[in-house]
Amino acid sequence: MTQAPTPPILILTEAELRAAVPLDLAAVDATEAAFAALARPGARMPPVLSMDLPEANGEVDVKTAFLPGFDAFAIKVSPGFFDNPRLGLPSLNGLMCVFSAKTGLVEAVLLDNGYLTNIRTAAAGAVAARWLAPEQVETAAVLGAGVQARMQMIAAHLVRPFARGWVWARDPLRAAEAGGETEGDGESGGELVKEDAKESGEGVRRPWRRQYSRTGSGGWPAGSGELLGGQTVLAAG
Repeated sequence: MTQAPTPPILILTEAELRAAVPLDLAAVDATEAAFAALARPGARMPPVLSMDLPEANGEVDVKTAFLPGFDAFAIKVSPGFFDNPRLGLPSLNGLMCVFSAKTGLVEAVLLDNGYLTNIRTAAAGAVAARWLAPEQVETAAVLGAGVQARMQMIAAHLVRPFARGWVWARDPLRAAEAGGETEGDGESGGELVKEDAKESGEGVRRPWRRQYSRTGSGGWPAGSGELLGGQTVLAAG
């Protein structure tokens, strides 16, 4: 019996995936539906396969799941090498392989470099805000100024369009950049104001703290932020 030819494998780059899968309400809805599907009978999600590489300050995780009714499933390989920034490289990257749930053949390779993971994580935050946050939200806050901090604020704004955002980060420049980049998703910019902060009314000294405010429209339309030193967090705890 002649073997049938293997179907072609679709290969998508990060740029193509960014163009096809934005962080929008459709992504939030899909993530919410996936959470609900995982709670139903028949869903399969095995434990994460994790391998540590302490000599390189790294780790590799392999994750997968299957939902009944779908014709395919994906396996994600997610490395994290946390000294990479010293080399000018990102600490996180990875890819996904999509397999047929009927034949096991590879259908697609998604070279997302962690982009789809970032979208999913941010969308999951929006799902939590949708179900747990008050209906009316005026101010939102995020600790940190990395990629996920920016995306969480954008995602939260999709379901709770707050008017003001706060960014707390160890580095004042990164905090300002995070506010600027997130606000920059909108139509118009605004002025950036920085000023030295004083001790809080509760008498807690806040070292290395900077405050900024930003106004604009669209995206994350208005924001302000401050930098808090580590001792502030300890005092608050």
